[in-house]
Amino acid sequence: MFMRGARCLLVSTVCIVLLLAQAQPVAAQTNSAERLREARGFFALPLELDFDSGAENGNANILRIMPVYTFPVFEQWKLVNLSIFSMADAPGGTPAFPGDSSFGQTAGVSDLLHASFVTPTRSGDFIWGIGAIFAFPTATDESLGSGKWAAGPAFRLTYRKGPWNLGVVAGQRWSFAGSDNRADVNQLMIRGAVRRQLPNDWFFVYAPLITANWDSPGEKWLVPVGGGIGRSFKLNEHPWAWSVQAYYNAIKPDPAPDWVVRLSIIAAIPFGED
Repeated sequence: MFMRGARCLLVSTVCIVLLLAQAQPVAAQTNSAERLREARGFFALPLELDFDSGAENGNANILRIMPVYTFPVFEQWKLVNLSIFSMADAPGGTPAFPGDSSFGQTAGVSDLLHASFVTPTRSGDFIWGIGAIFAFPTATDESLGSGKWAAGPAFRLTYRKGPWNLGVVAGQRWSFAGSDNRADVNQLMIRGAVRRQLPNDWFFVYAPLITANWDSPGEKWLVPVGGGIGRSFKLNEHPWAWSVQAYYNAIKPDPAPDWVVRLSIIAAIPFGED
């Protein structure tokens, strides 16, 4: 059932992308995403659909819904919040949530991940933030989650200059409660972002999801290399973007997939003035 749903979602996403590609471009805005991020508050809804292949125990389809929302907390500070809701048809976990790889193919909801960062409202070319990351054992099947409550420190750093937009969000979490029958969580997760603006609102993007499971007896790191192409546009006066990406896991544990193909779309809605 989930496979059929994933196929329907893929077809719908492609149709939406083709339709939205005809929407009004943002040429009048030299960098709409940058202007959005300068706002004191905004809500963004990125969606990513990953198709993993080459894993020893089967392929996986993973849908990530990642609402990002900010609001001011003091005159010169704001709180940036990021949540990751994942649904997967996967054998033994998703990259951000280390499930038990001994289970077979399972469809369902993965653990919920949330991070909050305190960051200056105005930071020039550099934007930084410090905060915390939390994981909640919401998985509907043991193979899709850790079975543990976890938390730890997190930070974000972004640099924007000319056509370049570079960023990283990283969090280290340790489990502190949960099922006694499940392994403890000791994992670093890094979400990188390299974006190069191209003519006519096109852009190159490299957005890897890098993880390190420190307690793993074998290879601890998962490091994808690759990238993709996308386009920004304006719909109802709000900035949107879509992209298609492909990654090869150059460093990976043995059970991890070899390749990932990703479809991504993001809608961002400012609700404050800078």
